[in-house]
Amino acid sequence: MPIAQIKEKIMSDFTYAFNKLPDRSEISGRAAKPAALAFRGKLQLYWASWNKYGWPELSTFTPDPEEAKKAFSAAAEDFKHVIEDYGLNLFRNGEPGDWGTMGNAEVLPNYYYMFIPSTGNANDGGEMIFYFTHGGVGSAQGDPYMRDFGGRSQENSQCCLTPAMRLVNRYQSTKTGDFLPEVVGMNPSDPNARTAENSALNPESYANRDYRMKATMLWDYEMIMSLSSQKETGYVPFIFKNWGGKVEINGKEYTTYRTDRSVDGYVFRKFIRNYGGAGRDEGDMNWPVIRLADVFLMYAEADNEVNGPQPYAIDLVNRVRHRGNLPPLTADKTANYDAFFSAIEQERIVELVAEGQRSFDLRRWRAIERAWGIYVGGPAVYNYDSHGAQRQGWFFGLSALALRQAYIFKIPQSERDRNPNLTQNTPWL
Repeated sequence: MPIAQIKEKIMSDFTYAFNKLPDRSEISGRAAKPAALAFRGKLQLYWASWNKYGWPELSTFTPDPEEAKKAFSAAAEDFKHVIEDYGLNLFRNGEPGDWGTMGNAEVLPNYYYMFIPSTGNANDGGEMIFYFTHGGVGSAQGDPYMRDFGGRSQENSQCCLTPAMRLVNRYQSTKTGDFLPEVVGMNPSDPNARTAENSALNPESYANRDYRMKATMLWDYEMIMSLSSQKETGYVPFIFKNWGGKVEINGKEYTTYRTDRSVDGYVFRKFIRNYGGAGRDEGDMNWPVIRLADVFLMYAEADNEVNGPQPYAIDLVNRVRHRGNLPPLTADKTANYDAFFSAIEQERIVELVAEGQRSFDLRRWRAIERAWGIYVGGPAVYNYDSHGAQRQGWFFGLSALALRQAYIFKIPQSERDRNPNLTQNTPWL
């Protein structure tokens, strides 16, 4: 079946859902009209992206620039209805809240509280347009997110996901609204490591940054609540490679954050509960699939494709930035299509981190090479930890075939065994 025909069937499903659903659902986890519109708009945004940038790995697809323009316009229209017609608002009105103080977690920015059940599940304002619900303790349907994002200090979690320094350097200055000099790893045996300008081990390197950074991750000497046997057991400081050790801070002795799974020098705070009452697999969190901030940014992207930077779209991006206590975009960031696209991409990275959006954005924009700085046959890309040591390496001797495979999934053999009419995507033959 041609991909365009499949797309139209999906479109008709979203349109049918929109016509049947209520304006707002009174039951947690049930969809309403904004969800159907947001999904329909997102489908059209992806369709437009494929038609603009091409999808050569899909041999049956032929891009059409005119179809791209039409789909970008239709996507923007759907997103605008979501934004304007249903009384939705950003979590806590999009206000940044309080950053607190360095090395203190008793107060955290509002962005953090959007993702934990005690404050985020109420969905005040309706930021969570569509989300997956979980049952919590004793339901056999609890969420396991703390197990993945937390360390041993949080109910013996496993820290399967950690931020890298690439992400650290994405958080902009609350003073200038632009990027700061990149932090660099330093060996802790260096007597200047904790005080050198822009050292990854110097807490001051993280001062005056986007509030979403503190709400998303920990760096050396940042605190997080320790949880054991479903009880709060006090704050623990994160110190890279000092796992479960003793450290004195401001005259008080602490046991440090326990995990040997952090390989980059940072761990997540986002999605980790800071209160007791549930084990590592027993959360009742609402996992976000589409949020209002995402819709703001998708609208800005789609409208920029058709009309270039416009005041309405710029305002939406600035509203997302305000959550990080960042100043509005400067004139040079909205001067033309390319500059505004870069600003939108930047916001998508820091606003939607760890929500499963980035890899798909890079595919639909044909931007894997740009984002990673790679090319066929080129050198590997290495990540360095906060101690300056070389860690992971990617794209060793990248081949043309491997790059093509990065843009399209392999159809599982089990699916082809069930349906002999299924062929295989070309790069995986």
